[in-house]
Amino acid sequence: NSRFGFLVGWAILLDYFFIPMVIWLIGAAFLSAAFPAVPVWIWIVGFIAITSVLNVIGIRLAANVNLLLMAFQLLVLAIFVVLSIVNVSGGGGSLMSAAPWVNTSTTLAGVVGGAALAAYSFLGFDAVTTLTEETVDPKKTLPRAIMLVILIGGGLFVLTAYTTQLVHPGGHFKDVDSAALDIAKTIGTQLFASIFLAGLILAQFTAGLSAQAAVSRLLYAMGRDGVLPKKIFGYCSPRFRTPVLNILLAGVTGLIALKLTVATSTSFINFGAFTAFTFVNLSVIALYLRGKRDGGIKQILTEVVGPGLGAVSSVWLLLSLDAPAKTLGLIWLVIGIAYLAYLTKFFRIAPPETRGVVE
Repeated sequence: NSRFGFLVGWAILLDYFFIPMVIWLIGAAFLSAAFPAVPVWIWIVGFIAITSVLNVIGIRLAANVNLLLMAFQLLVLAIFVVLSIVNVSGGGGSLMSAAPWVNTSTTLAGVVGGAALAAYSFLGFDAVTTLTEETVDPKKTLPRAIMLVILIGGGLFVLTAYTTQLVHPGGHFKDVDSAALDIAKTIGTQLFASIFLAGLILAQFTAGLSAQAAVSRLLYAMGRDGVLPKKIFGYCSPRFRTPVLNILLAGVTGLIALKLTVATSTSFINFGAFTAFTFVNLSVIALYLRGKRDGGIKQILTEVVGPGLGAVSSVWLLLSLDAPAKTLGLIWLVIGIAYLAYLTKFFRIAPPETRGVVE
């Protein structure tokens, strides 16, 4: 249903606005841990200003900067994993342990809460689709890119999370937002901790650069196709060939980070994500009911049972979010319903499609 589709898209639009914000917040948390005398707002404003300028100048410059910095990040990450292994081995610990997966502290509530936070770590792999019109052979390139991001990113996440838990079992830290920096100090020298901090900051910088580019392209597609006011959101700079106004809007919105914590802003992101995940699974079931059914058990398992479990899990995680996240999410949905009523002449006509995202 196009109206439900619009509202689900509206819900996940909240993610695209908050993802850069969370990235900048995490980067500021690391820098504040290293330089406590410097106010947090300086780091946040600095992140926003630099990424905005690079994104305005053009996607090629942003991509080249991203590629160079990512090579350094991967090198730092590899050293981190090696030092973690050396630290565990030198302390007489085992490198093969089930403790990071299941231990006496494991509870269902803890796993569910952790899953809600972990979901944020994987959000954004689909954001590459917003760069469809700036990609060579997008029909072939983008599906491959999405799968590679999932496999490589997921593999790195599991590897580093496992080795980190071997070094520091549990989740109790003096400051959870900068816990990785504390672990770097444990496994290496102060020199490595400084290098690791540089890697963390560059990771947040490059992630923020990509996230801001994604939301600006999404808003541009919505503006160009009439979903949002075209004069503002559909504007493309003749000089830089980038959606300058959308980039600046994402940067200004990021200033909300000055009043939020990492945990709170992350829960705001997950509201839109779990809403979208729920309806994606329900859509698979709807396609099964409307389409040709052969009655086979395999089709029932893959198109009814699997998506049904996915929908139930997503709703469960959605309800597990804290009250501020659910309140903001519902307010955002109410605004979306009001805007949809305006676009569709009080639901009498179908809402406009967003061609750039669909393609």
